[in-house]
Amino acid sequence: MEKTIRAFSAVLIAVMTIGSLGACSFKPKTKTENERVNVTDGMLPQAIEREASYIQKTKDGEWELEKAETLKWEILSTEIPDSVRIISTDDAKSLYPALDDSFKGQKATLYFRFNDVSGVQATVNKGGDGSSTMDVQMTGTADVVFSSGGYKTNLPGVKVLGAVINADGSTDLKVDIGQGAGVLKVPAKVKSAGLKDFMAAQSDTFITNESFKDLTSFSVASSLVNRGTWDEKIALGGGKLSPDLKWDKVDGATGYMVVMIDGNWLHMDVFTTETSLAEGAFNGRGGEGAEFVGPYPPRGSTHTYSVFVFALKGEPSKKSFFFDAGGNNINEIFNGLDTDKSGGKGNVLAYGRLDGNYTGK
Repeated sequence: MEKTIRAFSAVLIAVMTIGSLGACSFKPKTKTENERVNVTDGMLPQAIEREASYIQKTKDGEWELEKAETLKWEILSTEIPDSVRIISTDDAKSLYPALDDSFKGQKATLYFRFNDVSGVQATVNKGGDGSSTMDVQMTGTADVVFSSGGYKTNLPGVKVLGAVINADGSTDLKVDIGQGAGVLKVPAKVKSAGLKDFMAAQSDTFITNESFKDLTSFSVASSLVNRGTWDEKIALGGGKLSPDLKWDKVDGATGYMVVMIDGNWLHMDVFTTETSLAEGAFNGRGGEGAEFVGPYPPRGSTHTYSVFVFALKGEPSKKSFFFDAGGNNINEIFNGLDTDKSGGKGNVLAYGRLDGNYTGK
């Protein structure tokens, strides 16, 4: 028995020694590659071409970046228009030093939507420590929503004057909110968002709780919505024209109920068997299923006027609502349309939605 144990131990030691020798015999490998990296988590979209050196320290181990030398650094200017960034901070004043001292140490969230940019030129400058910064010359505008400690303000048409992108990825964005040039000190990583996110942040009445989200949906379009904003034509203080609308035909539908709602305030109530409505087809009270009144939010307040189009299988149990009044709820409207005259459910086959914001004049 003792001989067997000694023999097994000898074999085990030999195996471990061979494995150790095999491990020791591996020499770290290196490689150098030219690569392009797109930076999408910063304030301005960028592309960096670099020469990168990698090392593999163990057999079959991961390749680790040792060093990288920037060969080319550029701004992707075509990706800036209509892009949305969400910036969160624990100190509003450090984000925008021009703010009043009362914002110092206050948490804040800023939604920044670029509208357009032009004349983009970038110059890379190297410091004495080998780090680089990029000076960006540009002109453009942006819409901004700033909220902090219960305070919220919409800043449309903010002027964008240029930027400095620092070595750590942070950006000093030069802006003018109507009080002269200032600097928005943006951290290296920010969140990208879509137009709907910006509209929801900008609005006081954006609807987010539809109970019928899982229903089949179709697209709804209007020439009077541009970049998420309704044209002045439809406003009560403008042309008072009902918007042109068009949507996809739904198989099995005998008609469509079109409503425009601002939170709980109903602005449009139209029934049609067609898949489009002409601009200006409705104005004021025209009786059940043929009514429209334009937006009239409080001065300076931004509301969302959402058009819902419901494709109906047959006549609904309810299609009369509180026109040009509060007390409406889009889920209750849906439930009334989804129930047919016999009390059966499933009368709504599909739906479409189109959102547009409007700010009171």
